[in-house]
Amino acid sequence: MLVTFHPRECAEIGVFIARGKEDVLVTRNINPGESVYSEKRISVESPDLTKTEYRVWNPFRSKLAAGILGGIDNVFIQPGAKVLYLGAASGTSVSHVSDIVGESGVVYAVEFSHRSGRDLVNMAKKRINVIPIVEDARHPQKYRMLIGMVDAIFADVAQVSPPLHSANW
Repeated sequence: MLVTFHPRECAEIGVFIARGKEDVLVTRNINPGESVYSEKRISVESPDLTKTEYRVWNPFRSKLAAGILGGIDNVFIQPGAKVLYLGAASGTSVSHVSDIVGESGVVYAVEFSHRSGRDLVNMAKKRINVIPIVEDARHPQKYRMLIGMVDAIFADVAQVSPPLHSANW
């Protein structure tokens, strides 16, 4: 198995393509040996005999992964970044963002549903750079004290009204 950098992203971004029978999008697992949602893991041995584990990122389960494969030039999510992720659900895509930002970054994951929020909290217990927040993304005044300045905001929020852009930021 050969793992190369994603062609639309620079080497520093942390998104890779694993080339094999089928090419797949992957992120470097910050928690080797652990999967988050039973995703496939790929272990690659380098010439110096160190092993690196990657997690397959399914673009049919993640709008962010689909966007990267579809050609988004810059998602502004990179190692060391602080990311506010609105609409985190159970944390499948959040876990890959966690891989990308690495141990020096942080992901503030906001989810309104208590059921999905419970899964998100359980996922965050194994990923030290994810801060789960079970709250309504439309009301940032309820969780703003938990979050400092961020480098990127990703929103995947399903709602009827009012629109997220009318929230009081």
